[in-house]
Amino acid sequence: MIQQPIDHADYKPLKASLDHDKINYRIIGSGSSGNCVIINDLMFDIGLSFKKIHKYLYGVKYVLISHVHGDHLDIGTYHQIRKKFPNIILIGDLEVHEKARMDIVAHPNEPIKLKTCTLTPFLAPHDVEVMGWTWQIDHKDLLYVTDTYSLENVPHHKYDYFFLEANHDQHKVDAIMNEDVKKYGYSAVDGSLRHMSTQDSKKFFYLNRKNKDSLWIRLHKSARFY
Repeated sequence: MIQQPIDHADYKPLKASLDHDKINYRIIGSGSSGNCVIINDLMFDIGLSFKKIHKYLYGVKYVLISHVHGDHLDIGTYHQIRKKFPNIILIGDLEVHEKARMDIVAHPNEPIKLKTCTLTPFLAPHDVEVMGWTWQIDHKDLLYVTDTYSLENVPHHKYDYFFLEANHDQHKVDAIMNEDVKKYGYSAVDGSLRHMSTQDSKKFFYLNRKNKDSLWIRLHKSARFY
């Protein structure tokens, strides 16, 4: 039987067969209102208030910032983490580092060796520089990327876990083509072009999954077009 995609806004640590219980994750926030996801001892993005993520930081050793947009990097939250959790190591690319000092500056395709895993960052096309990440835990291969319209730079590999942008239903976007500005007052179509559709995300998942037990965890879902 094919494993159904995970579609929970606040998914609890996994307890499943085939050693999937070794990967614990929680989606604290995902979308334009703020992004923050925990996978084992890694926290991906801090685009929420410190109050919302504070209780989750005690088991976190590393914070990875994908890019400079405010729904992924809240400066107030950043300063609170620096003040109250000084042992947490922050990782981001040069553009992020210029906005908020990082402990480790990530460069595309240059592995970063941590105590618990080795991360490989890669560029994800968007309207600013975005970093996606691959790594391995207990022989499980993981991929994390959000805020991108293309997966062309993802390292060619078969994965067990896909934490992957699935922003919008392409059919819903196509339905408002040429009428979006009149309807919403701005080009919603142009905005969607900077993000990955659910259809493209799903296709990538099926073409690159390691086996039928691989999991697709959908991120950054549009409130309007999902």
